[in-house]
Amino acid sequence: MDPRHLSLRQLEVLKAVAETGTMARASQRLFMTGPAITQQIQQLEKVLGAPAFDRIGRRLRLTAAGERALAAAIDVHTRLGVLAKEMDALRKRDDGTLHLGILATGTHILPPLLAEFRRLAPGIAVHMAVSTRAELARRVLDGEVDLALMGRGPESAVGRAAAQDDPLTREPFATNPHVIIAWPGHPLVGERGIAPIELRHESVVQREPGSGTRAMLDTFLTMHRIVPREHVTVSGNEMAKHAVMCQLGISLTSAHTLFLELKTGALVRLDVDHTPIIRTWYVVHHSERWLPPAAAAFRDYLLNDGARKVEAETQALLSGP
Repeated sequence: MDPRHLSLRQLEVLKAVAETGTMARASQRLFMTGPAITQQIQQLEKVLGAPAFDRIGRRLRLTAAGERALAAAIDVHTRLGVLAKEMDALRKRDDGTLHLGILATGTHILPPLLAEFRRLAPGIAVHMAVSTRAELARRVLDGEVDLALMGRGPESAVGRAAAQDDPLTREPFATNPHVIIAWPGHPLVGERGIAPIELRHESVVQREPGSGTRAMLDTFLTMHRIVPREHVTVSGNEMAKHAVMCQLGISLTSAHTLFLELKTGALVRLDVDHTPIIRTWYVVHHSERWLPPAAAAFRDYLLNDGARKVEAETQALLSGP
């Protein structure tokens, strides 16, 4: 028969008999009756297709088949011991590995939150993947990441499945305000209550197609019937900011990417009516998959202390012009 049909119990009994030398002592170690020990050994030998022991007097000596079965039993016992330690680590919310996925925009708000969280739980290691919304949704669905931080609901990235069939849980984490930015010295800098239609004379730096920020800008321009003088298309937030600094045009950008530039004066927020445009950050995970304790701990931190920290910084950022 196939040795893969051996049970853990049979291997445990084999190991005990081999180590104690008799079935009687093995029964005492395992708190089993003598007949139960004998039955387990007989079943093991039936699966092996060979005797496991030579019976010499009162002691039992392993046969060649028994020695190989014992080696397998020891390997299994060792691996189960490692598994027990690994599961114990997984149950601890201050240990284990956090597999996290974020959008590029999230790289501006996440590092300080991760730093504070790891001070609270220094045993947790972090593996972080930065990718597009569609790719993040796929990674969550496939179990490659435990949590994803996404700027808008991932429903557009995973199809239009009915809500009851959607396996992703998305929890609001913090507001994600988007503002119009320009370079210092732009004619509209310092103006208050700028009507959106005034932007029709501007060149506009826009993100690549498929970007959530690009979709937001397109909606804003269409809603206010604005046809800019020119469009300049770039890829990524950093390139958009640098394009504005180089006076290629104004742009709509997440305020969370602008902490340094607004503080140093490298960029200026324009006081355009109907801005900031408020969107939401979501913490996303698979609703039908077990959330490891490290990920559950970080989720709880994000939705409580982390959210308060981000909101306070956002309010401070938007309190200026």
